[in-house]
Amino acid sequence: MERQLTTPSHGDVGTGGPQKVPLSQLIHLMAEYQKLGTHRQTFLPAPASDTFMRGCGIVAGGFTAVGVICVTVGAYPGALAVGLLGLVPASLAFFRGRHNRRHRAARLDLFDVGMTVYRSGEQVAGFRWDSAEVRQQVIPFQNSAHTEYSLRMSGPDGAEAAFDDTLFGDAREWGRAIQSAVTLAQLPRAVAAIDDGATAHFGEIALDLAALYFHSRAYAWEQIQLIDARSGLVRMKVDGNWVSLTPVGQIPNFYIFNELAERLRLAAAAEFAAESAATEPADPELPTGTPAAEPDPPTLVFDSDPTVDDAPETAADQQIEPPTPAAKGTSKSPTPDLSAASN
Repeated sequence: MERQLTTPSHGDVGTGGPQKVPLSQLIHLMAEYQKLGTHRQTFLPAPASDTFMRGCGIVAGGFTAVGVICVTVGAYPGALAVGLLGLVPASLAFFRGRHNRRHRAARLDLFDVGMTVYRSGEQVAGFRWDSAEVRQQVIPFQNSAHTEYSLRMSGPDGAEAAFDDTLFGDAREWGRAIQSAVTLAQLPRAVAAIDDGATAHFGEIALDLAALYFHSRAYAWEQIQLIDARSGLVRMKVDGNWVSLTPVGQIPNFYIFNELAERLRLAAAAEFAAESAATEPADPELPTGTPAAEPDPPTLVFDSDPTVDDAPETAADQQIEPPTPAAKGTSKSPTPDLSAASN
């Protein structure tokens, strides 16, 4: 049995001739094969807007009325021309209706440890939270008035599926649920690997205890002041200068990448502050033999509002929307302390 099961279709089963395989049965078989656990939720296609079809119908009706008038008065060439013009909106309405019917033949199912996706004309694809890669074209921010959800899933067995908020309804719910489940399942393993000295790869970007690597160049964590993912492009501020990395949609499991990068960056900043406090010279004006007051550790101020034209929003506006609204321990699950491992 393959991991991508055939979509509902007709085929010879025994001697009974062509029979139709129910979609629910295919989804059940995929869930059993992938061991996805208990079924939790089903999302069906979003209601299709028929405004375009109504417009085409009105235009085609207008041409039809004109054609009837032309026939009534004996203007047959004009009636033929109007009839041909009326075929254009009528054809558009027909193909749009056909597209909407195909659009409605889709289903997204969430389970305890994975998910399945089905679209008309494709195969039922299954993914496990602990091994799936999810790429999101635009990362939502907490102050965003409108949020878009467009995901592309891939699995280690080659399974792939792409869907967005125009296909399935309640996109905010399933989008955050998928991201949260993948992050919770894979973040502890990624943190442990980095603590053991391994390198975590996220497309063209790699992370380890020492630095962030991009295009054969290393950026030490103590040099990185801010990481920004606004406008669909990941950038970071290094020693006061902005460096563009890669589009968000090319980074697999972005929320895991973002959490790891922030932990490593903050750990490096805390270590730098501690070292600065330890090497702070004593006040020369104090009398000899009098112990100098312990200086306060310097406060690191990261400029989150650069004056360059292409600078991102202020740090307060850059809060990435968490994958799930109320999942305790989503990004702070019990994992090794990166700051301790970096010493």
